Amino acid sequence: MIAIILAGGKSSRLGEGKEKALIKIDRSGSGHESETPKRLIDLVVENVRDSKAEGFLVAISKNTPKTAEYCKSQDYVLLETPGKGYHADLRYLLARYPEFVSVACDIAFLKPEHINSIIDFYIHNDSGGGNSTSTSITGAVPQDIIPPYVVPSYVFEHDGRKLVAVGLNIVTKGRKNLPFVFNDPLLAININTPRDLEIVNAEGDVRK
Repeated sequence: MIAIILAGGKSSRLGEGKEKALIKIDRSGSGHESETPKRLIDLVVENVRDSKAEGFLVAISKNTPKTAEYCKSQDYVLLETPGKGYHADLRYLLARYPEFVSVACDIAFLKPEHINSIIDFYIHNDSGGGNSTSTSITGAVPQDIIPPYVVPSYVFEHDGRKLVAVGLNIVTKGRKNLPFVFNDPLLAININTPRDLEIVNAEGDVRK
């Protein structure tokens, strides 16, 4: 299954002219003195490459010209979407790929095992092969394990428990959807605002 890294959003909450995929994460102050700051897109690509995903491409749009230019310089395979919103872009991608792993470009604490786990869960629960009977999977984290200073992007309820969507999903054409719950609070931190970036760069505080 191919992974598609979504990097075509407007990033409006980060400030004018900023494209979140190109933001550099600096962990030198939290026990990672030897690490060189890395761009979000590169962190995500590294983890996708080390996962079970059968290749990847980066979905960009007219909203992210600098991201497109950078990705070309890194020889990442690109696909331009209309850039008219998250759901509209997913429909555009589904017309070309009947099933794929959808990975937001702003998940700073993504790991290969997260991707492997959701792929395995999909394979175990689905036999539709990407058609209308397939089951889509929404990656989530329980809201009650997330640090109180982290503002979740999207909260939904399943079986009486509040879950936070993490931006890692299996997308298909099917109408059925199941959540896959990760017990990793860091996975729920998406970089949407300057405050989110501060939290990610202070990784040591998050782990307390």
